[in-house]
Amino acid sequence: MLARRTVVWRLAAAAGTRCRAHSSTRLSVDASLAVMGLSHGASPTEVKLRFYELAKLTHPDAVRDAPPTAGQPTFVEVLSAFEVLVAEEAAAAASA
Repeated sequence: MLARRTVVWRLAAAAGTRCRAHSSTRLSVDASLAVMGLSHGASPTEVKLRFYELAKLTHPDAVRDAPPTAGQPTFVEVLSAFEVLVAEEAAAAASA
């Protein structure tokens, strides 16, 4: 458990933010879109499909033996970005 927290903290520090376990600061929408490889006009369906694609490529159970490659987001980064984008969509739908 300690190792997982350390990884999450390091990833958040590398992104310039803190993870939810240590602070309420999250990735910005722009950073989340960059991690997911999407543009600002992406639909909720595109966000969901891109998350599924990246999750299949980065999930620890799927890539047990393969070391992470430089420049490729980790599963924690992808999941965090997806959560930010879904929350943003929900806020936009609630205000409309």
